[in-house]
Amino acid sequence: MDTEIFKSEEYSKVYQDNMVPVSEKVLNLILSYLEEKKGRPFELAVDAGCGTGRSTRPLAEHFCKVIGIDISKSQIHVARKCTPQENITYQISPAEKMPLEDASVDLINVDLAAHWFLADQFILEVNRVLKKRGCLALHALYPKFALQYKNCSEKLTNICDEFLNNLYKHEDVFDIMSSLYEELFEALPFADKRRITGIPEIINLTPQELLGFFESSFMFQKFLTKDRAAATAFLQTVEKRIADAIGELSGDEILELHVKYFCVLACKS
Repeated sequence: MDTEIFKSEEYSKVYQDNMVPVSEKVLNLILSYLEEKKGRPFELAVDAGCGTGRSTRPLAEHFCKVIGIDISKSQIHVARKCTPQENITYQISPAEKMPLEDASVDLINVDLAAHWFLADQFILEVNRVLKKRGCLALHALYPKFALQYKNCSEKLTNICDEFLNNLYKHEDVFDIMSSLYEELFEALPFADKRRITGIPEIINLTPQELLGFFESSFMFQKFLTKDRAAATAFLQTVEKRIADAIGELSGDEILELHVKYFCVLACKS
């Protein structure tokens, strides 16, 4: 799968500025699972495919040390600039070959990234670096959203559906995410594992923040690199359709983006 777009400095900035925050429900689910299976203290967490540190920084208060790894130099550069926590470090590295010692990690966290990994190699590496009773957490958004605002929710949700369908219908990652990581779950060699689906969250966004979220999607950025004029026109059309659905925009409207997360948890016994 094409992951070169993640190495773009332009995309790294857009992603940091516009991607929705990590789900607190999912984070609490992961921490509860780790405490149940391994217990405290939580010493080392690794955030694999960490991007700009969006999913790395929330781990800092729960672990003695956190390491974020990603293949993208530009994403790691942004992550370092945006991370004030002193117990977080970043390294440029593939998830399939982590710069870590055997049996050294309490938690491997992967947020919105496992669908890009070479699954067989990644699973072998997870088994190598996790401590006994260490845990793995893979989680992501469903590739489908609902948008609610006053009496135009159905129109707005249809706009979201069309945006996603137009951009993702030819991509392998869409199928992996739509399956809610079923194949990854089945491939994990751990007896103690579970897959939790349908975890709801509501994210409040202005219309401009919603468009920024759309812009931060991998597939829109890929479209942008192929045909900037067409991609820009496409996003402008989406913006106009949102404005037409709502009526005259002040820019201060608060839209409710209803999303669902899924999470795969596993413990090395």
